Amino acid sequence: MTLRGFGTVLLLAAAAAAIAAPARAQSGDPAAGAYCEPAPQTKLLYSNRGYLILPKPADAPPLAYSYSILGTERSVVRAGQFLFDDGGDRWAFESNPEGLTQFWPLKPQKQFDITRINRYTRGKALVSFVVVGTESIDVGGRSYKSWKIRRTDHMEGGSTTTQLLWYSPDLCTLSAFTDSQQRTVTLLRVLKPGDRDYNRPLARRDGKLVFTDTGEAVK
Repeated sequence: MTLRGFGTVLLLAAAAAAIAAPARAQSGDPAAGAYCEPAPQTKLLYSNRGYLILPKPADAPPLAYSYSILGTERSVVRAGQFLFDDGGDRWAFESNPEGLTQFWPLKPQKQFDITRINRYTRGKALVSFVVVGTESIDVGGRSYKSWKIRRTDHMEGGSTTTQLLWYSPDLCTLSAFTDSQQRTVTLLRVLKPGDRDYNRPLARRDGKLVFTDTGEAVK
């Protein structure tokens, strides 16, 4: 997703049987804020888009996040989950992306800053992440403790954009986040190979993610 529209919210609304345990990059109590991420081939189905998690490139930084956008031919590699987008991001890191590891484990008031540079205009932006605290996100009848993080992009020249992220250690991904218009996009289902509906084709239509074989919206 571009700097303007970099947010989508993920509230998991799948039944517990549809959620397989994600792979952890670090062991320990999920509430401690240690880093983990969805296993390769996991599908994250949002209310208006879907992602397929891909294996990381061999030379990728520790927290690199690789995925394809379901219903399109686009594949994306980003330096971390909190920097995901829909493949149109024109920004590259000027500072070391491996520095993202300093943000983990998450804890209240922890902050991390990183500088990005526009590949075309060469303009710079300071991206700041601050851990606000924790909130419980209700998902499919279950409550998931999630770390609330405020992301602020300070553009060279004065403009600023803000995004809220909620990262669930139990799900190893964002349980919620806001977009550039402060709208909430929800994560509806997490699918693993072999799960029901895993192989059904998907597309975005009229602002919703739908199964194209029937036209029904993902729920």
